[in-house]
Amino acid sequence: MTSDPIRDRVLGRAFEGVCAEMGSAMINTATSAVFVEGRDFSCALLDAGCELVATANYDPSHLSAMALTAEYALMELGREELREGDVIIVNDPYRGGGHLPDIALIRPVFVDASLLGFAMNRGHHIDVGGMAVAGFPGTARSMFQEGIRIPPVKWFEGGAEKRSVLDLILLNVRFPRAQLGDFRAQLASCMTAEQRLRELAARHGADALRAAMTATKARSEALMRAAIASVGDGDYRFSNLADDDGLGNGPYLVNVEVRVRGDAAEIDFAGTSGQAEGPINSSYGNTIGSCFNAFLHALGGEIPFNHGCFRPLTFHVPRGSFLNPVAPAPAFGGVTEISITIIDAVTGALAQAVPDRVAAGSYGTCINVAGGGIDPASGEPFGFYFFQEGGWGATSWRDGWTSVPNPTSNFNDYPAEVLEADLPLRVVEVALNDGSAGAGRFRGGHGTVRTYEVLCDELEVSALGERFITRPFGLAGGDHGAGNRLLLRQAGSEVWEELPSKFANRVLRRGDRFSMRTGGGGGFGPAAERDASAVAADAAAGLGVAPVGGDAPPEPVPPAPVIAEPAIVARVRPQMANACPSCPLAAPTSCPFHHPFALDFWDAYWLEVWAARNCPIVRR
Repeated sequence: MTSDPIRDRVLGRAFEGVCAEMGSAMINTATSAVFVEGRDFSCALLDAGCELVATANYDPSHLSAMALTAEYALMELGREELREGDVIIVNDPYRGGGHLPDIALIRPVFVDASLLGFAMNRGHHIDVGGMAVAGFPGTARSMFQEGIRIPPVKWFEGGAEKRSVLDLILLNVRFPRAQLGDFRAQLASCMTAEQRLRELAARHGADALRAAMTATKARSEALMRAAIASVGDGDYRFSNLADDDGLGNGPYLVNVEVRVRGDAAEIDFAGTSGQAEGPINSSYGNTIGSCFNAFLHALGGEIPFNHGCFRPLTFHVPRGSFLNPVAPAPAFGGVTEISITIIDAVTGALAQAVPDRVAAGSYGTCINVAGGGIDPASGEPFGFYFFQEGGWGATSWRDGWTSVPNPTSNFNDYPAEVLEADLPLRVVEVALNDGSAGAGRFRGGHGTVRTYEVLCDELEVSALGERFITRPFGLAGGDHGAGNRLLLRQAGSEVWEELPSKFANRVLRRGDRFSMRTGGGGGFGPAAERDASAVAADAAAGLGVAPVGGDAPPEPVPPAPVIAEPAIVARVRPQMANACPSCPLAAPTSCPFHHPFALDFWDAYWLEVWAARNCPIVRR
């Protein structure tokens, strides 16, 4: 079909509208507060090649890796096995996922018996089993302690539900009734997209939709290339630190070099710390997704987010580093915490070239607190997951944003009225965190304070946070923002105890209070250059800035070790040139051995399984 630029743009926006409606279906039909109030999910459309076409940006941390998830799911299940009415479930961080609670649903969309594309969403489930109620086990040493790991599997096949699949998953979580409702909401979301795409195809023709999918990706690629070209050629470096891994190891170094050449860039993490014993590892999909996030924040606010944005960027992420770990390394905090560390590091590198387009360091955490117990009013078990907004870094033209979700997220906070109605907790305090903003010509944004009182006999709590030791960096002479804090005051005491950033299974009692206090963003420019009227306005509001200086962090753990190529790869690679051309699977979308970077991070065991099932070279 010939190109029609106007039609392509109209349909491109229609695809985005479909994704937004997918999100509305999730909100209106889900059960948990994480979906309904927090909106910790994202929705996307992919084309028949599993390339991202359009998104609804509810939570950016889910988006980039979603395309990888679908691609690898189909490699394992087989494209030829797809049927109308299929629904695939997967959450594996080592198959393009983020962390275990982010469970993806993928539904192929057929028009006139021909595959048009895929509707997909990924949402954070309140529990995935493991050692901690509602997740975030801050001392986990293995993914086996974090929860159930789901490979790509069909929940529906040809429109028929395979009940045993969801039975197996729900048997391994603590709140099966609520989570069944969330799974059904995800299904409703995908079915909504399927219906809307079929309506668009009936109006414009399926070929017009395919042409528009191609055109919208091409437009995003052109815009991204133009944005990168505006940076100017050069090698731009920055280092950022993660505090620790919850097991006494750290800090961990994110070392990045962004090499810009013309309209393309390579992002190299050589020299980054080796993988962590504790749950702060970032899966490969999460790491590269965080890089896209940083580039779009700095350069591409008006660029439609789809696969076209990916094409100008290439990556080197050492296998065995904490940004590309080897299974079964725990990765619960990779999405919520280390993704921000990566974003700030890439942003810091770009600041060397385009300081007027980027912000100083943010508060750098979700400061995750999760847990549960027995509700004394109903006698039923309950769970909760809290994440909190904080201060963003200043820029060369304005103060940092105050009380805003971190750069990976567009989450909503929970209204106090909803929390007190649903949980045996009392909201004691909601306030800005005075003295948290980094000073500068433009100061950082302020963090927040939220304090809760326990109203049940026992409350089991776990936490996984960052930026308790290292502080959000300033730029161009701006000062650091304040770090984050978790505090506990036991019933009958007036003394607040400082809690570590990462712990698991601590039991609180009735009357205990815990407080989540997020830091502020870094400042931009010397504080002595701040306008006097701005200083007076801050004083009138009763909001001060963070103290200057602080103790230097300890030396980071050593860089990543060199991980040997998996034996299966070493065995098959020499035979690819001669044996593969005649193989029907010899394509990047069908075989991990031919994919440009699947071998950089695929779990070696499951690569062996795939090859044994599918590769003629291995099977003969």
